Amino acid sequence: MARGGDIAYRARKREHKRLSRIDLAAIWDDAKQMGAANRDILGAVAGMFMFLPALVAEQLVKQPEPLAENATNDMMLARLTQYAELNWPVLLAFAAISSFAVLAMHALLLRGERPTVREALVMALPVLPGFFLANLLQGLGAMGGFMLFILPGCYLIGRLALIAPVSAAESQRNPLTILQRSAALTRGNGWRVFGVLGLIFIMMIMLGVVLTSVVGVVAELLLPADIADLLIAMVSALVETARTVLVVLICAALYRATAGAPAAGAPFSSR
Repeated sequence: MARGGDIAYRARKREHKRLSRIDLAAIWDDAKQMGAANRDILGAVAGMFMFLPALVAEQLVKQPEPLAENATNDMMLARLTQYAELNWPVLLAFAAISSFAVLAMHALLLRGERPTVREALVMALPVLPGFFLANLLQGLGAMGGFMLFILPGCYLIGRLALIAPVSAAESQRNPLTILQRSAALTRGNGWRVFGVLGLIFIMMIMLGVVLTSVVGVVAELLLPADIADLLIAMVSALVETARTVLVVLICAALYRATAGAPAAGAPFSSR
């Protein structure tokens, strides 16, 4: 009995060491290969179900009254609450549509049967409710972690980063199972996963600020106000879409590395 326990312990230890040795350079290379091989179909799905909805949502959202220069934390929190109350139907609809797109892209990249775009969209529908709830629980958990000195929230983001590939590749529908599976796959790599995703987020935020600032200044000088605002919204939606596609590729590559899925292959069909 003791020897059996020792064998099981050594097996768990070897598995932990294997997970701790994820090669981030290989992850990036696999993500680039997937992006290059499937650029057209990923662009089509992202454009239809992310860029256009983001552009429409930008035009529909209502802004609360601006804050005073000496606004307190309570005033800023109240403004955020008011923003959510004014725009929750638009925000909810956009979150559902963008989640559907993320699941479809993961299905295209990860499903072994190599689905067409139409089939990937169909595959995304039944797993959407479970993923949506798992995503909500992830957000609530991360928010609670941020309130506890920030670091626990960052760690939770890293451990639960693979809920989308788990949902799409494994057809998981139970939100708790999805969260548990992501946590199992990222065991030993929570901080590294968060570091990669955090770097992408920071880079895309900086890119978005630069692009919208430059385009905004030029557009306001040369174009009518309404057209200038639309152009700025288009740039913002484009950057947000590009960020999401990049995160999808990284998460898909991380899933393939941790779940032992095959490496990137030829592009999928767009029928």
